[in-house]
Amino acid sequence: MNNQVCLSAEIKSLDDLRYTPAGLPILQMWLSHESWQTELGERYLAKMEIQAKALGDMALNWPYRQGTMIEIIGFIAQKGVRNPRPILHIQQINEYKG
Repeated sequence: MNNQVCLSAEIKSLDDLRYTPAGLPILQMWLSHESWQTELGERYLAKMEIQAKALGDMALNWPYRQGTMIEIIGFIAQKGVRNPRPILHIQQINEYKG
């Protein structure tokens, strides 16, 4: 089964660094994406916002601010055991150069 997402997006909001109960650094944010796609031969404006998170060293050394355009690779999973809402787990990140 495949679950890999590659997305260019703007950092809409960025929470403060915090730690999980196990002591793991975590940084949560909301990403905003807008692009033109083709669906059934027609142009379609694809817009969305998704919650995302970075863990560990990536969260500790996070260099990007709100408003920065980024390219990420990661996977989607439910936010928690009792919260089925999706969240994007960031595994790789680069600033988007256009």
